[in-house]
Amino acid sequence: MNHFKSSFVIHKPVNQVFKILSDVEDYKTFIPYCVESKIIQEHRNYSLVSLNLEFIGIQTSLTTKNVVENNKSIEMDLIDGPFEEFKSSWKIQEIDEHTTNLNFEMSYKIKNKLLEIAFKKNLKPASESIIRAFKSKI
Repeated sequence: MNHFKSSFVIHKPVNQVFKILSDVEDYKTFIPYCVESKIIQEHRNYSLVSLNLEFIGIQTSLTTKNVVENNKSIEMDLIDGPFEEFKSSWKIQEIDEHTTNLNFEMSYKIKNKLLEIAFKKNLKPASESIIRAFKSKI
């Protein structure tokens, strides 16, 4: 399994941060490599989400089950996509009424070994650009 982690502080209230993180349908407007984002099904505490991605010239789609705890966390588990295994999460912690701590973690194993080599080589800069996009949006 490959892993990526990032932790940072945002000077915004927790509810504002959570709203942006959980607005999947807006991802396509600001996240690098995301060309389409939509909620397939929505339930009380989780949703099925589809992302169409274009990364290093390769187009693919990813479907996850996103379990949401309002203003606390978003857990994303693989339903379908180019991964053999995939799990990621946002953990959200209110520091004070104007400051929020965010922890992002991702673990994955890609089915295709050549794609995994290319993805692993570009994982850190790609992940950092996605984190920067969230920071800018928030």
